[in-house]
Amino acid sequence: MILQRLKLFNTFFDSRWEDLTRDTWIQTTYRDFSAGLIVALTAIPMAMGFAMAMGLRPEQGIIAGALACAVGRTWGGSKYQVYGPTAAFIPLIAGLVAKYGEAGGGTLQTAHGFLVLVSIIAGIILMLMGLFGLGKYAKLVPNSIVVGFTVGIAAVIALTNVEDILGLENFKDLLGQDEDMTGGILHNVELAYSNLNKINAWSILIGLGTFFLTKFLLRVSIFIPAPLIAIATSTLVSATLLADKGIIVVGDIYGSIPNHFFVFTPPILPAMTSGVIIDIVYFTLAIVFVSGVESLLCSSMADRLADNRKTPFNPDKEFWGQGLVQIIVPMVNGFPCTGALARTATSIKAGAVTPLAGYFKAVLKLALAYYIASYLELVPMACIGGILLWVASNMFKPAEIKEVLNHNKFHAGLMVYTAIMVPMTDFLTGVLSALVLYAVLFKFLDKPVKHEEMQPAEITGELQAITASPGYFNCVTVPLAMTDEDAELLQYAAKLATQEISKEFHFVHVIPPQKHPIQPKQQEAIKQRIRDEVEKYFDSPVAGLKLNHEVMSGTSRLDKLIEYTVTSNSDLILLGHRKSRSGQRSLGRRLAMVTKASVWMVPEHTGRDIKRILVAIDFSAPSADSLSQATALAKLHGLSEITAMHVYFDASTVRYEEHVSEVKWHEVHAFEEFLSTIDTHGITVKPDFVESSIPANAILRRAQELEADLIVMSTRGHSSAVTILLGSVTSQVMSESPIPVVAIKHFGNQLGLFDTLIDNRFWEQSDTKTS
Repeated sequence: MILQRLKLFNTFFDSRWEDLTRDTWIQTTYRDFSAGLIVALTAIPMAMGFAMAMGLRPEQGIIAGALACAVGRTWGGSKYQVYGPTAAFIPLIAGLVAKYGEAGGGTLQTAHGFLVLVSIIAGIILMLMGLFGLGKYAKLVPNSIVVGFTVGIAAVIALTNVEDILGLENFKDLLGQDEDMTGGILHNVELAYSNLNKINAWSILIGLGTFFLTKFLLRVSIFIPAPLIAIATSTLVSATLLADKGIIVVGDIYGSIPNHFFVFTPPILPAMTSGVIIDIVYFTLAIVFVSGVESLLCSSMADRLADNRKTPFNPDKEFWGQGLVQIIVPMVNGFPCTGALARTATSIKAGAVTPLAGYFKAVLKLALAYYIASYLELVPMACIGGILLWVASNMFKPAEIKEVLNHNKFHAGLMVYTAIMVPMTDFLTGVLSALVLYAVLFKFLDKPVKHEEMQPAEITGELQAITASPGYFNCVTVPLAMTDEDAELLQYAAKLATQEISKEFHFVHVIPPQKHPIQPKQQEAIKQRIRDEVEKYFDSPVAGLKLNHEVMSGTSRLDKLIEYTVTSNSDLILLGHRKSRSGQRSLGRRLAMVTKASVWMVPEHTGRDIKRILVAIDFSAPSADSLSQATALAKLHGLSEITAMHVYFDASTVRYEEHVSEVKWHEVHAFEEFLSTIDTHGITVKPDFVESSIPANAILRRAQELEADLIVMSTRGHSSAVTILLGSVTSQVMSESPIPVVAIKHFGNQLGLFDTLIDNRFWEQSDTKTS
């Protein structure tokens, strides 16, 4: 068993790469590269801030984050996890550096050498834990202690970075650098109070500006490298408008930032005393605990965020990879790192699929830092304080705190105890004492609170028929390529015509640019070919059906089709979709974004019969209209029911059983209220709730499971800027769906970036939480 694990742990191409196939490798590589770039831009200022908060140099944070990701992605057990500096290590490493560094009578080199020593020992322990299959036991740490530990660490970070934002002149007295951070909160507060006369108001402005700008940008979109933009903006203001205001910058404390990051730093063992032996045990156990619990928590959350339905993360291999991270990274001028939840979430939402994203992040981060290293010394220390204050604020998760409080009084007490003891004593004392209390008392006091079972009312879905005319379109435009590929599309169109979805079909061919202008006779000949081809499939007479045929020429097929839908007053475009055109410039996706008409996209090799319809809803007004359209189409095709699917995601990392039940109950209740306002033509609407952070993937997978013949969705028609910045579920589904998709258009041609942000109420969104 151990030999099998050892072989698995050192196998590079394992199940983590299962999504990288011959058919998808180009698209997957592009997505991983994009995700790596976004995370690299975000991670540089955060890594600097973490390193300086630990009492180390800024460049050490850069190399630690980059190398940890490369090592972790090579030997770790998760497909998606992004490794790097995390907030949980700040008080631990800062305490070690303060005790063995200059503040304790030593040097930074000595302190870092001792950190390398304990980190190597911790790494070996983690590797052995993975080798002997102990990864599963890290999951036994109660959620209440994890949440309390997180709250306590957040309080420490917030309080120990006050002076950075206040801009105090005597930087040697800054909190966290003049003393051991373990057990010193009261002294820190007292010291801050005694230095109030040295406050720099301009520094406060810079620090708080960095904090609020970061939060604002991340509420707009996680694809924005908010920390980097916030720091760049604040640095520019500090270096120009506030150049003479006495704002302390990184260069004032650390001098120039070198761009030769790789420096071998061997372990150093101080003179052996009982105190040193105790410290070795203390710091080693602390690194093992943080690495084990946080990495597994992050890996588990990553699988949920990525909606991973294939091979889950391997906790034992994750321990093996974590061990190598703690051994290798500190010896190359870094420090202990682990899985970073916020950066992992950003990577997944940016499209990461395989471990390639981690390698791209590592390389891009080093490359970017190499070229901007000379500018990093101009960053105000208040900016670093603002970033760390943002990190601390994100560690407070009210939903998780409420979850523990509602579970039972015993776990609520454990959480509060841990949250108080971590900053008041020290990291390991607070956590270990909480674990001891749990082990002694859980058999007697761990009694779940009995919640009343919530029974939703029965959903019939059989309401009165709608008074409007969903399912019917005034005019359908059918673009033709004048190739053999038109046959499937024409067969599909003829089938829809017999179902009387419209009484008017326009068949259009756009001639590409030619050296010589097309003559009227040639144009008429092409039109006759269209007429002859259409008649092959529309041979069965349909009462009142009107067929038009049109030939146009222009430099852009898209522009001509947009123009034609306007002049012909078309409200539906029915077009084929070839697999070879599933990229970013897919015609169907672009038409759905920029025209007033709805778009019915029919992929090649699609059956004509519609027996099962899946409609995606999000409880909005546009999706209510789409549901009416879907039920009307179901009635036209003689169906008795359709499936209405709602994709939701609960981002809480703490999930007791009663919480999961409550979330599902709220979903059902919201669906009841939503359905009660919609006329459904007497068609039964069957609700389907799926949890996923990637709605498009969930919709496509569910359609395959249900063997659906048609997907109906709503679209507001986003501009290119919106699609790039915020993404488009409809666009992705249309790009990848093997079955027909109807994108029902709402409210005009195109929704711009500003209108989309207002419509999404971005100010109510929460930014990605930080581990």
